[in-house]
Amino acid sequence: MTQVAQGVREVLAHVLNRTPDEIDLGMRIIELPGMDSLHLVEAVTVAEARWGVKFDEDDLFDVRTGHDLCALIQQTAEDPS
Repeated sequence: MTQVAQGVREVLAHVLNRTPDEIDLGMRIIELPGMDSLHLVEAVTVAEARWGVKFDEDDLFDVRTGHDLCALIQQTAEDPS
């Protein structure tokens, strides 16, 4: 597992008050146990702070799974424009 993937699991686990082992990055984020729109906003905010990035709102619409979020973090970190 990449460092970004492990970090995303940790962020989602923190927001949902779960352990990282309970987070399946292949699941739709909104379907994770306990996830709602407020938790989702918190997860995005925590991820942006953790990786020092700012996501484009349009790009966030394409994020469905934890894997999608990992890819967006990597893409944004490489090309922060």
